[in-house]
Amino acid sequence: MNLRNYLGLFAVLLLCTACPNDDDGTPDAIPFRDRGEQSIADDITIREYLETHFYNYEDFETPPADFNYEIVFDTISGENADKIPLIDQVVPKTYDRFDTSNTLYILTAREGVGSSPTFADSTLVNYRGVNLGGPVFDGSSNPIWFNLPATIDGFANGISEAKAGSGLTTDDDGNIVLNDDGTPVFNDDFGVGAIFIPSGLGYFAEPPNSDIGIYSSLVFTFSLYESKVTDHDGDGIISLNEDVDGNGFLFDDIDNTDDDSLSNFRDADDDNDGVTTRLETQRENDVFIGLIDTDGDGTPDHLDNDDDNDGRLTQDEININFNTGVITYPDSDGDGTPDYLDADS
Repeated sequence: MNLRNYLGLFAVLLLCTACPNDDDGTPDAIPFRDRGEQSIADDITIREYLETHFYNYEDFETPPADFNYEIVFDTISGENADKIPLIDQVVPKTYDRFDTSNTLYILTAREGVGSSPTFADSTLVNYRGVNLGGPVFDGSSNPIWFNLPATIDGFANGISEAKAGSGLTTDDDGNIVLNDDGTPVFNDDFGVGAIFIPSGLGYFAEPPNSDIGIYSSLVFTFSLYESKVTDHDGDGIISLNEDVDGNGFLFDDIDNTDDDSLSNFRDADDDNDGVTTRLETQRENDVFIGLIDTDGDGTPDHLDNDDDNDGRLTQDEININFNTGVITYPDSDGDGTPDYLDADS
């Protein structure tokens, strides 16, 4: 699916797409645009579209018997000259990425009855993606699960403003009701919306294929059926809480505490001290209930590579058998506290 965020999720990109040859036969590279200038240009383009277009809000207000709850955009002109423009119906949300502010515009056509996902969760959706004012480049005919951190930034944060439905329809015996094609029927209370995304929160200079324009602003319409709070690395800390700087993006340098190849939300040992994050958090019946800060230095143990602040790294106070992977925790003074948690060991 094109919605998935390919190639590093917004790493600073050096684009090498070939343009027509110059005089000496050497292809020119498309210049990498300034993000700040592109953000301003994108916002102007998006706002112009929102000011001159409307959606079929009257169908949502009074749904026809056969209404499919799909959003349809059209130009405000002629017999539609009195329609309410999208600009009066969207909610702007601004996010800073690469020292640049980018604004999403989010439309809620129908509010679901369930909870809202976060940008770090998983969602069951139908969706359609188009270049702003252009053709469809991607979509789904049946609901599919999306791991939101693996999608583009604008989609993940935009859909977090929506609410899901109450789930699958069941009959009196508790069986899931199916459509004629075998797909499940969902209760008619799911959220429906659209997200207008500037290129800085989309694919910017490197779209995954030629159907998506370089530096293109995008529009996604969606139906949100379900959402699930997600812990991608299974360490007991939900992925939302591994966004260290709280900016709605899980791939900043600060979100990779040990500076390895994995951001914290995908890393079972966030500080790479040899003690897994699950063992460095407070748990009851193996259920996460809180963080631990053994040395009281303000950094919880799972992000602290010297948990007892004795000047020795945690990884130097445990024994790792690199042949078997077995880890043991010495207690040199026999006081019942392993050395890596004992400042007086």
